[in-house]
Amino acid sequence: MTVQEAPQDEGTPPPEPSQDERPPQDQDGQQAQEGRSAKNTDDDFDEDALGQTANVINNFFAEVSAQKATFGITGGPAVRSVSGRLDRGDVERALARFVRPRGFDRALTALRERHVVVLVGDEGIGKWTSGVALLAEAGLSPERITVFSPGLDLDGLLAVSFKKDRVYLVHDWIEGKVENNVRRFGLDTLSTRLTRAGAHLVITLNRAETRQGFEAFEIGWEPPNPLEVLGARLGRARLSHDEAGLPEEVATLRSPRQVVELAEQMLSGSQSPQEIMADLCGGTVTTWFDTRPKRSEVLAVAALAFVYGLPERVFERLLVRLTTIADEVERQGAERERRSVGENLPQSRRLWNDGNPLIGLSADAGEPRVVFRSPHHREQVILQLYRVYGYGVLEPLRQWVRELADDLPEVQVQVAAGLALLARKRPEEVRESFLIPWAGGLVQERMAAASTLSMMCADDTTAAVAFTTALSWVENAGQPQAMTAALAFAGGLSIRYPAETVDWLWYLSLRGVRVSNVAQRALTLMFQTAAERDDEALTGLRLLVRHLDRDLSEGMEPQRARRALQAVLGVLAADRLEREESLMAWLLLSQPASAKAIGTLWAWTLYNAHHRSDAVRALCRTLRHLGEQAGATGATAAAEALGVAVWSALPEAAAVLVRRAINHACAGGHVRRDSPPAKHVVLALLNAGSRQIPS
Repeated sequence: MTVQEAPQDEGTPPPEPSQDERPPQDQDGQQAQEGRSAKNTDDDFDEDALGQTANVINNFFAEVSAQKATFGITGGPAVRSVSGRLDRGDVERALARFVRPRGFDRALTALRERHVVVLVGDEGIGKWTSGVALLAEAGLSPERITVFSPGLDLDGLLAVSFKKDRVYLVHDWIEGKVENNVRRFGLDTLSTRLTRAGAHLVITLNRAETRQGFEAFEIGWEPPNPLEVLGARLGRARLSHDEAGLPEEVATLRSPRQVVELAEQMLSGSQSPQEIMADLCGGTVTTWFDTRPKRSEVLAVAALAFVYGLPERVFERLLVRLTTIADEVERQGAERERRSVGENLPQSRRLWNDGNPLIGLSADAGEPRVVFRSPHHREQVILQLYRVYGYGVLEPLRQWVRELADDLPEVQVQVAAGLALLARKRPEEVRESFLIPWAGGLVQERMAAASTLSMMCADDTTAAVAFTTALSWVENAGQPQAMTAALAFAGGLSIRYPAETVDWLWYLSLRGVRVSNVAQRALTLMFQTAAERDDEALTGLRLLVRHLDRDLSEGMEPQRARRALQAVLGVLAADRLEREESLMAWLLLSQPASAKAIGTLWAWTLYNAHHRSDAVRALCRTLRHLGEQAGATGATAAAEALGVAVWSALPEAAAVLVRRAINHACAGGHVRRDSPPAKHVVLALLNAGSRQIPS
């Protein structure tokens, strides 16, 4: 199912109509039944919720730096796709002030000799940047690095046609369960093929130790010297000046990201190095938990870890509910105590208004919001809760978090962000206690599971967990789980795994009615969000063309063919995200290279008799939007390029029918031919290429 690179040739002309692709004339009753079934599945897909969640998720991914940690999650650079290409500018930015870790020279030698090397080590120690640096030195001034998906197994790597003098990267490889002798043979074969092509490949792998017998390929990786990284950021003169006052813990930091953040905060001068280190490494949080805080205080910080940054009144309501659940768990089997309403009234707001070392209030957004005093505290509190406490705290927390799947959207997003932090250290807890129950639940629970998987994509390691979890729901796991997987692929997974997202949403779009409906709308949303990120929509369109060409050319049963074309038509007819503007019109104007792929997709839908009228309406609407953009340079040229792609893909007989349908639709008012700009756009489409407008 995985496609590695978008094809340069987006497709071949559709063949003559086959009986399977024509709507059967005697199946009206069956078609009506399909329509009734589709109408009964509205509860499977909360379009408003998914749109809002996807928008929030994409905003989060765009602002994942420590300074702009929307949800109290600290990170580093903006989240990147795990597959695609890195150009020279990307490489130069990644390697600015790069410090070589120990073992770099040995890895470079192995890469030059065998053309493939595997960097093995813990997550977060800089393997990605080291891999980029190795390829930059091994290749002959590479203009780009091709990044493969970590889900590509050894057989998939062996199937790649490596190109001469190209360099490739697989980060956080999901190596799968393969016998050692088979893996060794595969790596040997891979090395031979790369050597013959003159290409180089670096694989990074999250594993504690290298395997015996793989010394020729696997190199145990260590983070760079933290003091050297700090010096590269501060400058050697500044580091020499401050070195005497640095805490000893600086030399033990294993995450280059933490060292960089330490340098940035030291440069700002807002805190002493000791205070910065206490926040970065969790000393402040650990000290607080060591004081054995009261139950009410523990529940307050536990609640804040999962519903961070909410208005004080909302946080208070949620904390009361958590406390109630905790009381019920504590008193299981015992008669509930009766207490007068007027007795022992708790002064709950003192928990965060009386100088709590962890909790405070922020009034940046007007209404007071409950936050942690340091953005690092959120993750550290979550880890301490699961390290220090047992059933009495964790079981109420589990029940409470599961309930929040049906709360306010802002609450749901915060819960997903909290669970994503928990998944960094306890992925099985998140899977078993939350994701699996939610994935088979009601629509809001499925949305919560999808949002959590999307938030997990903010981190390199948990992104791989999110991907494999979604894949486990695609097949043989039940319809609700498959729908949840489709929702997840429309969110953060589409940023991390753009090619795989198209593959799997296409596959799910061909499933039964309920799964297909959700997958089709998720596929549309994926393209709406991808269009806002450089040229990702163009890559996705080319992959969609490849799937459609392959499946329809090879022949499909009528219902599956209809679903395939309906999925494509949903993308073609879509508006931009949160704008009433044709997505295809915008892409044709902003990314002219998309015309060939868009035209091929439209040719298939126009060619099919069952979908032709809907395709013509969508095309006319796109032309109207292009006409409205007549003041924008290239509107007519975009329509002509689209026409060339459509007419070159359609057989002559079908082209005549389609041209007449477009003329009829334009005359009917879908595109106002009396409007000069619109008229020029329509004529540009119809006159494109060598064919003439039918009389």
